[in-house]
Amino acid sequence: MRRLPVWPDVVRVNPALASLFSSRAARVTLVMSALFAASGVIMVFFPRWLEGERGLTGAEIGAILALAQFGRVITGPLIAMWADAAPDKYAPLRIMSLATLGAYGVFFFVADGFWGLLALGFIALTLSQAMTPLVEAATLQATAQGRFGYGFARGVGSIAFICANVAGGALVARFGLDAVIAWVLASMLALNCATWFGLPKEPRPTPATVRRGAAIGDLLRRRRYLILIVSCGLIQSAHGFYYGFSTLVWRGQGVPPDMVGLLWAFGVAVEVAFLWSLSLIERRISPETLIVWGAAGGVLRWAVLGFAPLGFVLWPLQALHTLSFAAAHVGAMRLLSREFADNGAAMAQMLYAVLSGGVLMGASTLLSGYLYDLVGAQGYWAMAVIALFGGGLALLLRAPTRSATPR
Repeated sequence: MRRLPVWPDVVRVNPALASLFSSRAARVTLVMSALFAASGVIMVFFPRWLEGERGLTGAEIGAILALAQFGRVITGPLIAMWADAAPDKYAPLRIMSLATLGAYGVFFFVADGFWGLLALGFIALTLSQAMTPLVEAATLQATAQGRFGYGFARGVGSIAFICANVAGGALVARFGLDAVIAWVLASMLALNCATWFGLPKEPRPTPATVRRGAAIGDLLRRRRYLILIVSCGLIQSAHGFYYGFSTLVWRGQGVPPDMVGLLWAFGVAVEVAFLWSLSLIERRISPETLIVWGAAGGVLRWAVLGFAPLGFVLWPLQALHTLSFAAAHVGAMRLLSREFADNGAAMAQMLYAVLSGGVLMGASTLLSGYLYDLVGAQGYWAMAVIALFGGGLALLLRAPTRSATPR
């Protein structure tokens, strides 16, 4: 029986192009792109769907979004232990993608009432959020010696996110909020195709004999690691109001859905330009400095958005996403990949996601729901304070350490 090719035959016309597109880095980048295509609509229009189609308040929406983030405290380390020990490096991504597709299908078509939405939303959001650090770790490893670098791969993923922002906004404006369901399920189906048919079976070079409990303890006893995850966690969790409620704030100000999608897309487009210039930037700027710059950009961005501006001023504020998110994120990813061993990479990434993006982002999102109900756009000012504290801690990362950092 003739074996069907994984990649289109057109790629085989040019051997060099075939080598590029069949590389491990390219295949993992495709997985990241499919995941980000789903996230591009979930992050922007999922809160609007909960409000418009299910009639939830800001506090209830905040609770649904935050519960999954808090749940990562338990689910994150368990998934990381499983991923680090799996004989096939990519098997966890395949299984997780299939489970995520099923969970979102059940959520959209079965869940009803606040408690049902809370329970099933917890499962769906937990699974999709848990995939992100696994994909990040796989991308960092695949691009370390690949045909292109992490910045390029992350930029391609961000382009998928932009396309989802723009297309999602246009579809919601044209067909209503039910378009959210169609886009999310189609993106999750594409993610399954990318993981099951695009990623080869790849045994680990050596058995993953990580001392699991001890590995967690070793990480949490490292002062520099704790400063990193708390400082970056505060900087990233300051996006809680933006991620959960910016679409609702703009809707209340009369901004149409397609323009909301464009605003989100513009912020990520500037981020892509930053990521694709990363090789030049990193020659001059350390990861620690990138994190500090991220905090400064966040403080400025959230402080001004608290005044509920409209018109032209929104565009430069969205451009600050390059600093408030991308600079801090890349700085954290670089420090994690530089300072932690290959077999423990998923654990370091997952603990970072759990302790920074889970606990702190969950608390920020929960707080943001109440702030949205109470003061509207002025809730951004609380985010500016959070980013300020994160920046203060990040300055400690620039202090000289006694022992040399493993490279």
